[in-house]
Amino acid sequence: MIFDEHMHEEEGYMMGFYGDYWMSFGWIFMVAWWVAFFIISITIAYLVHKDAVKRRIPNAEVWVLIVLIFNVVGLLVYLLTRGNYTEEYSQGRNK
Repeated sequence: MIFDEHMHEEEGYMMGFYGDYWMSFGWIFMVAWWVAFFIISITIAYLVHKDAVKRRIPNAEVWVLIVLIFNVVGLLVYLLTRGNYTEEYSQGRNK
């Protein structure tokens, strides 16, 4: 039988003492990871929006949504395409 009474003896148990101790706090690490991920995503989106408004890119809110959805990939796409806007947009003469 795979699961028997000897499953948690020292020779058959993979995690040992540290697995028993740290796995009880696993939910704390998971929540901390998601909070950090959320804060980093909001910060990146804020900085992209600030840069897009400073450069007078007409669809700054769309870039915020792209960065919020795709995070680092969206940031890389923004950084690669922000130079493609014409001088008219950056000088504020868009009509």
